Amino acid sequence: MYQFLMPMVFHLRNKTISVLSLILVFQLFLASAQGISFNSSDQAIMDRTSYNVFRYKQPTFKSDFKIKFKLSIQNLDTFGYILNVKDVNNSISYSLVYVGNDENYGELKLNLEGVNTLITIPLLKEVLSTKRWINVGLHFSYVSKKIFLEIEDNKDSTNEYYFDPIIEPEIYFGKHLSVIDVPAMAIRDLNIENNRSIYFFGFNESEGEKVYDSKGYVYGNVKNGNWLIKESYFWKLRNSFDFKQVTSISFDQNQHRFIFQNKDSLKLYNYKNEVTSDVSFENKLDISMRLGNSLFDSADNKLYVYELFDIPKGTSSIVEIDIENPNNWKSLSTSERSKYTHHHNAIFDQKNKKIMIFGGYGYFKFSNKFNSYDIKTNTWEEISFKGDIIDPRFFSGIVKLNDDKALLFGGQGNKTGEQSVGKTYYYDCYLIDFKERNIEKLWAIYRNGVNMVSSRNLVINSDSTAFYNLSYPEYISSTSLHLYKYSIKNGTYGKLGDSIPMNSESIRTNANLYFDKATNELYATTQEFNDDGSSSVKIYSLSSPPVSKDEIQQRSNNRAFSTIFNSTIYLVVLLLIALILLIYIIKRRGKIKIGKQIEKTLKYESQREVIVTKPNAIYLFGVFNSIDSKGKDITHLFSPKILKLFLLFVFNSTKLQSKGISSEQIHSILWPDSTDKNAKNLKNVAMNQLRNILSDFEGLDIIYSNRKFILECSDEFYCDYFAFISELEFYKNNIVDEKSLSRMVTTLNRGKFLEFINDEHFDSFKRNFEFEVLGIIPNEMKRFYDSKEYSDVIPLTEILLNIDPLNMDAFLYKTHSLMKMNMSGKAKKYFNYFVVNYSRITGEEFNQTFRDILQKNV
Repeated sequence: MYQFLMPMVFHLRNKTISVLSLILVFQLFLASAQGISFNSSDQAIMDRTSYNVFRYKQPTFKSDFKIKFKLSIQNLDTFGYILNVKDVNNSISYSLVYVGNDENYGELKLNLEGVNTLITIPLLKEVLSTKRWINVGLHFSYVSKKIFLEIEDNKDSTNEYYFDPIIEPEIYFGKHLSVIDVPAMAIRDLNIENNRSIYFFGFNESEGEKVYDSKGYVYGNVKNGNWLIKESYFWKLRNSFDFKQVTSISFDQNQHRFIFQNKDSLKLYNYKNEVTSDVSFENKLDISMRLGNSLFDSADNKLYVYELFDIPKGTSSIVEIDIENPNNWKSLSTSERSKYTHHHNAIFDQKNKKIMIFGGYGYFKFSNKFNSYDIKTNTWEEISFKGDIIDPRFFSGIVKLNDDKALLFGGQGNKTGEQSVGKTYYYDCYLIDFKERNIEKLWAIYRNGVNMVSSRNLVINSDSTAFYNLSYPEYISSTSLHLYKYSIKNGTYGKLGDSIPMNSESIRTNANLYFDKATNELYATTQEFNDDGSSSVKIYSLSSPPVSKDEIQQRSNNRAFSTIFNSTIYLVVLLLIALILLIYIIKRRGKIKIGKQIEKTLKYESQREVIVTKPNAIYLFGVFNSIDSKGKDITHLFSPKILKLFLLFVFNSTKLQSKGISSEQIHSILWPDSTDKNAKNLKNVAMNQLRNILSDFEGLDIIYSNRKFILECSDEFYCDYFAFISELEFYKNNIVDEKSLSRMVTTLNRGKFLEFINDEHFDSFKRNFEFEVLGIIPNEMKRFYDSKEYSDVIPLTEILLNIDPLNMDAFLYKTHSLMKMNMSGKAKKYFNYFVVNYSRITGEEFNQTFRDILQKNV
């Protein structure tokens, strides 16, 4: 910093820098600079990145000048031009090039462009791969007639300095004129110093092509650049895998990879070079995997796979796998420990070679026990602690602080440990000292009505003052993960980044959070289990430190303000005149159209008050209703078991192009605890009753073919579910009209789909229906809004709100559409309704005003 401040002292002596400028320069060190990622030579020439540092403001340099920046080489085998420096007034040009064609080394070369190489500094690729950002410095010295190149601790110089004492510098990064080879790279913290000026570019922008300095002035232009701040907000899906067996997930930071393990094989995914390799065991593991638990010992490169309960005879409960020689796996233990295993916490004690577990859930109980397995002695021990007591729980998060200490956060449970008492969502933090056998409660905060659990792993931030976790409401099937940052000192928190979707239907489904110091990235994994033990795994990454939605919007808004502030009055006046004329023309032409849209909207509203039933029909939205072919209500004939059986046939019908459902499937769903013989008898009795009921309908029959039952429906029979799915098909094929929307509104007037049944087996059908709607309606809603068909937006928002009454997109689009149609009274009335509903459902106050909502972009 001393070297950086020297020019400032010089200027202060000559009274050329104001106090305000001094403050702004100091702010450079407080800003959280981001960066620009470059599209490289693996993309089309027109798509490669070009950054002109002084595109809009051309300075003049006298005597010496320096260029400093941080560089990240993202593909070590790449080649291309990092930087080109020349004087606008002559042809002398210097370039900095990266060459990565050697197996072990990459080289940074300073060239006198088109003449010869002046300096070459080799860098080990092994070092480059573990250090994401390297410091680069170029010093052009007219006084000594030398150019100095400094890469980290490597320094060299050349005497071939040919610039004049006064130059107008043209500085390009990446593509420039005929220079089209661009390495896969990123830059940040660009600092350019001349005797009388300091220019710092933090690249905090989140959109656009203009690059601003630290004082808010626009200097540069970047074409096809990627603002790295977005990588700190938007989770990036890196890869996904499907596994047919129960599979564990482990993280190996040293090798930058994930380890997936099941009884048959290992899969290793290196996220840094995107290489996946598979190893099949010559002898299958003799462990009966149920929950997919594993811990990785990075010191010895060994994976420990374990199950704690229900261990079949002759099988292992803990297995050790040497990742370098996986076929020499060995069984460590056959004993079982605890039946309270779901969503427990586990950490590995590398120093003492122990597996440490805490908490969990099973058999209607929550646990708060600490257990330790000693690999050396093959013994389990229950650990007793002094100090504070942690309530029984599961779904907590944990992270090691050092060899002897860990932090535990949150979870779900209660003081008694009995599930029958109910559940509490905890937002508390404990310091666990395994050496002193002591637990200290650091804090507890209360988030009334906010019910979320934690990812299994926590991540400590760079200065060890806070931790990150992934939180989500596990009781919602189609849930979302959100990244939170909590202060270790007092529990103050904030939400960062966007959300990650996850299906939490199965209790085995889980989410994990990891951090790689070398790549400076957070990694999130979701593992969604199916009933048969198969699972889908998704891996996401986020650049660290993560940022909030407010931060990324504020930076964009600040840049926009700077641009307007620095525009001329003349342009502003012209713009205002143009806008006034445009608004006048649009209003004049739009009055007739808006009038028709208001009329259509009122028509939709009137339809919402009407619930229509017809003969020969069954209704699955809202309250279940059955009307036979003569118009008689026979709903009462459907007992709970008969109704479930009928629904199974509905969802395996010819209308849905299904191949039917087998007797075995029916038995396992409706009579899972009965013997095959009893289940068959019960099914036959129920089938006879159902056939008698369906005989009162026309065009409806159950047939048995190819060992499967299937429901056959003709057009005479009406089911609101079939009708709604047909309307969705019209949307898929872009065949939609006003009548189609009216029919959908009429269907939804009855209520939510399958609202009348809470059996968990039918949750998947509800979820599939929601996915079907969410895959079509939001895009249609946006399309209608963009085309200014606001009256057609309204019923589409109602469809989304039927599924999720707090759907923010639907809320925004409906409010804005009503305002666009000059229906401000209805917009305010709907806003008030939403606010009350939000408070009732979430237990929190809605923290935005009506004006805030109107100011949001949709």
